[in-house]
Amino acid sequence: MSEFSIQTEIEVLELLVDESPCHVMEITNAVDGHPITIDQTCAHLHSKGCIVPLGRGLYEITDEGQQRLDTEHNS
Repeated sequence: MSEFSIQTEIEVLELLVDESPCHVMEITNAVDGHPITIDQTCAHLHSKGCIVPLGRGLYEITDEGQQRLDTEHNS
């Protein structure tokens, strides 16, 4: 995964810590990303167990996502 993708994932996770649950369009606007990029990022984070979809485009961070964020901040 590219540096940009990792940074985008971290930004999404940080937002969800503060604003969870959050709609994918709110995430897109907050991290200043392209909707397709943010949708792909959310799908990847979901596949890794870091976020969970709640329906209707809403996402929430999981304990796994919080641990990933903590690891990134400590490295």
